[in-house]
Amino acid sequence: MKKSKIYLSGSLLILSLVFFSCQKKIEKEYSWAYPVAGDWTLKAHVGTDEVAGPFEVKIYNSSFGQDSIWIDDYNGNFYQIKFKAKVDMSNLTFQTGGSKNAISGYDIDVKVTDGKVINNDSLSFKVEFSDDPGTIFTVAGHRTTSYDEYMQN
Repeated sequence: MKKSKIYLSGSLLILSLVFFSCQKKIEKEYSWAYPVAGDWTLKAHVGTDEVAGPFEVKIYNSSFGQDSIWIDDYNGNFYQIKFKAKVDMSNLTFQTGGSKNAISGYDIDVKVTDGKVINNDSLSFKVEFSDDPGTIFTVAGHRTTSYDEYMQN
């Protein structure tokens, strides 16, 4: 009886080791648009006046080619906008000379200049909307989940 318990315990231990050693290790994968892509917590200023924020914006790769990204204020906390911008991954910059807003029923053009990612976790750009010409918003902030925090999870 005692000997069978030892065999049973040994068998369970061996099966546990085999089961856990065979689990596939999950590697994090990044889209080609990383580190420009991500969830960003931003504030908007006109001159020195803060006019909106903090609000969250998602930036992600487009399904076409590797030269443009979507910028999406999916909650509309700043502006009801979702538009494409040209991206240069060699220097982490982005811009658009007048992209159409993809939000249905809100047909405006969006112009972005000086868009850039700094040290993987900070972002800034200037934006102008065709329904408020001449007002240049400076939008800046940080990655909602930093690169280091993301890599630890």
